[in-house]
Amino acid sequence: MYNNELQFVLREYDRIVNKIRPNTKSLLVPHLEDLEYKLRPGMVTLTWTSMNIDGYLTHVHQGLSKLEQLIININDIMENRIENNLKSLSKTVLVNLP
Repeated sequence: MYNNELQFVLREYDRIVNKIRPNTKSLLVPHLEDLEYKLRPGMVTLTWTSMNIDGYLTHVHQGLSKLEQLIININDIMENRIENNLKSLSKTVLVNLP
């Protein structure tokens, strides 16, 4: 039962981390560390007989959701505000030479 959910959490973590653009990764280091802190009990203290696995999974899912939304917002800003403006600016003629 929990095995599938834990594997899903790890797949989601990989999927979300792969959305990070290389040039924004340094901005997200504190958030990635926070998520790894949330994942740590599953690697260290929890066992199959632990009573709080459901709480752990809820906590991790919330962290994954929060990180994914942050990455989506950052990627949106990078693409729609910065890159599009730079492309538009690069097409602007500053001096018309004959």
